[in-house]
Amino acid sequence: MQDEYLGLFTVMSFTGLSIGSVLLSVLTRYSKGNRAFAILLAVSSIAFGLYVWVNITEGGILSALFGASSLAIAVWPRSKPRD
Repeated sequence: MQDEYLGLFTVMSFTGLSIGSVLLSVLTRYSKGNRAFAILLAVSSIAFGLYVWVNITEGGILSALFGASSLAIAVWPRSKPRD
């Protein structure tokens, strides 16, 4: 019984971290700030999610998917401003 709650808490916490990573990627994409921290957080979200998926519970794939979308948003090139 406790293992189920531990897995649920782990998935919830890392999914929250990954959602924060998506928000940070969106913010840095539309501002002129440095995207290095957003990329680093996205890569770590993917790594944590895959670790949870492989070793703890299958719900960790959700965190890895949010991290992958965050990485895609962070590395996508900015569009040129129109004159």
